[in-house]
Formats: sequence, structure tokens, C-alpha cells
Amino acid sequence: MPARRAIELGAARGPSWYGIFLAIHVRGSAAAPTVASRRAAVTADPAPRPKAAVAIEGVLAGWIVVALALAAWRFREIGYLPQPFLYDLNYPLMGLYDPAYWANHAGAYEAGKSIYPPLSFVFLRLITIHDCYRLGPFAGRDCDWLARGVLFGFYGLNAGLVYRCLRKIDPATAVQRAAAVCLGLPMLYGLECANLIIVAFTFFVLAQGGLVRSAPLRWLALGLSINFKPYLLVLLAPALLRRQWRWLAGCAAVCGLIYLLTYALQGGGSPLQLISNLKLYAAYINHNYLSDLYYATSYWPLVHFLSWRPRLLGLNYPGDGEAWRLGFTVLIRAAQCGALICLVAAWFRPAAVNSRRFAAMILAVILTTVATGQSGYVQMFLFFLVLFEPWRGPARIAILISTYLLSIPADYALAPIVHGRAWSYLGGRPVFADFGVSIGQLLRPAMLLIVQYGLIALNLRDVVGREPAIVARPPVNMPCPPA
Repeated sequence: MPARRAIELGAARGPSWYGIFLAIHVRGSAAAPTVASRRAAVTADPAPRPKAAVAIEGVLAGWIVVALALAAWRFREIGYLPQPFLYDLNYPLMGLYDPAYWANHAGAYEAGKSIYPPLSFVFLRLITIHDCYRLGPFAGRDCDWLARGVLFGFYGLNAGLVYRCLRKIDPATAVQRAAAVCLGLPMLYGLECANLIIVAFTFFVLAQGGLVRSAPLRWLALGLSINFKPYLLVLLAPALLRRQWRWLAGCAAVCGLIYLLTYALQGGGSPLQLISNLKLYAAYINHNYLSDLYYATSYWPLVHFLSWRPRLLGLNYPGDGEAWRLGFTVLIRAAQCGALICLVAAWFRPAAVNSRRFAAMILAVILTTVATGQSGYVQMFLFFLVLFEPWRGPARIAILISTYLLSIPADYALAPIVHGRAWSYLGGRPVFADFGVSIGQLLRPAMLLIVQYGLIALNLRDVVGREPAIVARPPVNMPCPPA
């Protein structure tokens, strides 16, 4: 019954309680929509996606699959995975078996100088075969099938969870976007290293993907992911800006309890130990420019490389190198300033903060600021958050296209640096390896800067615009719901 007709009916019946109740009830229901109606209004897509967008994403995902097939063919021909995969051909899977050795022996923080929190070693003790590590981590790699099976099981679980999350948002592009995450270079690189980031990503998806609605369970998932990879603490920044104190308290309590429990079980890994070992690690990577440049997410390694060996990049005059170094520095600093402006503006307009988009921007800033190329697989967290954005508007489209391109597992070396005979663990035979400065090392930081600038533009529009932007898809704004 229309509100106006109800009011007229109530007036016609006189000043009875029924008339007054009917008029107030219908008017109230018209003025205050239900939760279901508000959710339907938010989830409604105001602009239908053109079919061309689905086709373009299909082509981009196809490039990823073709590049992966080409890498597999070259592996069969040359005996090792080509660039941009690991250049240390005897290191595959050692990201799992190195810490697994220390999980089964004392001295992980004193002798091994590990920077992993205690949860990693407690987890590895549960999934490894102790007797395989008597002679060392390489012997463990040849013996311990259980740890490898568990890690690959988590990879398969990640693929299923990512697809479920993206299918809830948009079934038409779920396969393409899931392929970009699960078959893309960052996750494949992490899988080749067998890094525990594969396990951390599982809990990250459960906490951020909208599949889990219970706040305590999401606290648990987020706490586990942070205790595997402490840099994921940046995911709490949007909740801090939105003043979601209960959510922050719950996350902090669960995260702290997990740390204290695993610290007691491991018997080591205090904050002072972790900080001390992290300083040693930072000192090592700052003097290892080649490994930093190999899979770089920032132009800082290239800036150092320009001052070290500019002739390898075809720069014959010192002035040319200085000009490029200045240009890269300006690009990085400008992006950092833009992110800082977003943070300040968001503090004064907390209701306008889009949690997932803001967390993605912070991750992008970290990736383009950190001077080590050994963090390339961290992009999988960023890509998962970015792929919740709809294909609409130039900023979003540029971000999505750059994400697909960054996921392509292919590269072309311009100037060889590492070449010679080596033993290929995956190939099981000696090979002649050839790695060097490549096109991807020059273009990937640029595309990541495009992603960062696009996210800055979207977040500025959210927090500086007259009204908060309408979120076309509900999980985009759900990493830190009010609890």
C-alpha cells in the first residue's frame, strides 16, 4: 500500500489508534528501508559491464596460460624454468625445507638467524618428517614428501577459495581473474620457492574474501596470516582509519594470543630476536643488487644498478644514468606523497574509506618502496584485492590490465649477467643457465606504479569527494566490517 494512501485512509477513519499506527508504520517503512533492501541497493550494478570487457579479460588470462605453456615447453627443452623463474637452479622448494630443518632442530633464531615468527616453525613441525632432516635441509628436500604434499594441497585450496570469492562478485570473469591469481607469476614464483606465503595466502583469502561472515573466525584467519607474514599488519590500517575499535581489539587479541602460544611452543622468536635478525637480513639484501633487480617490484634496485653498471643498459654517458635515476626517484616519491594525502584525508572522513581498496593501496606503496626484489611473490596479496574492482572507469581498467600483465610468467633477457653450467634440481641434470637484465625488470615496476597511482586516484575520489563513493560490489568494502 502506498504511504500516501495509507495516511489518507488513517485520516478518514478518524483519530483512532489503528489509523495513527497504520500511517506511522507505512511512512516509517517507506522512509527507513530494511537491511535487505539497503543491501540490494548497494549490490545493484548501476552500469552493466559490456561484453567486450569480458572478452578482453579472457584474452589477458589467455596470455597467462600461453606464457605458462611456453615456460613448460622451454623447461622440457633446456632443463630448467626460464626467466623470470628462479635463477638459482638448485634452490627450488628450499623456501620450505630451510625453515623445516630449523623446525626440527634447535637454534632457529640464534644459529639460523630466521626472521619467521614462531608460528612458521610450529606449523612445520606438524607437517614434516623429523627423520628426514638429520643431514641437512637438502637431504630433507629429497626425503620429506609430506611437507611438499601439504604445501601443494594449500595451493590447490587457494585456487578453489579464490574462485569462490571472485564468483560471488562476478561469475562472468571469475575464471579469468582466478587464473591471474593462481596461475600468475607471483604465486607460481612463491610455489617454486615453496615459501610459506602459500599457506599465509589461504588464511588471507578467508579473512578478506567475504566467504567467512563470523567476526571471530575472520579475526582468527587474519591473526594466522599475520603470524605467518607480519607485514600483513598493514591490513589493520583501514580499520584504524574507520575507528572500528572493536574490530581492532579483536584482531589484536587473537593475533597476540596466537603469537604467545606459538612462542611458548617454539621456545624462541621474541620481538627483539626478530628485529635483530631482520636488521642482518636487511644489511645482506642491501648489498645484493642482482637478486634485488631480478624480480623487482620497485625501481630502487634499478636506481642502484644504474650507479653500478649503467653500460649494461646501453647508457654510455654518466648524465644519462643520472637523468633516469632522477626520473625514477620522482615517480616513487610522488606516489608516496599521494598515498600520504589519502591517509590524511581518510582520517578526517573515516566513513568514506573503502577498506579493501585502501589496504590494496598500502600494499602497493610497500611494494614500490621496498628495495628488495625478493618480495615479488608478495604481489599475490595485492592482486587478490585489486581483482575485486569492477571493469568501469579509466583508473580501474588501467589497474586491472596492469594486474593481468604483471601476472604473465614470461620475460626476455636483454643483457646476460649470470650464465654458465649449473645443476638444475627440477630438471635433474646439469644445464647451461642464462639469466640477465630483462624487459620485465624494466616494465614490472612501471606497471606496479600504474596500479599504485590508480588506487591513489580511486581512494582520493572516495575520501575527498562530496559523498562517499557507492560500492557496486559489497565485498569490496568488507575487509574490516563493523563488529
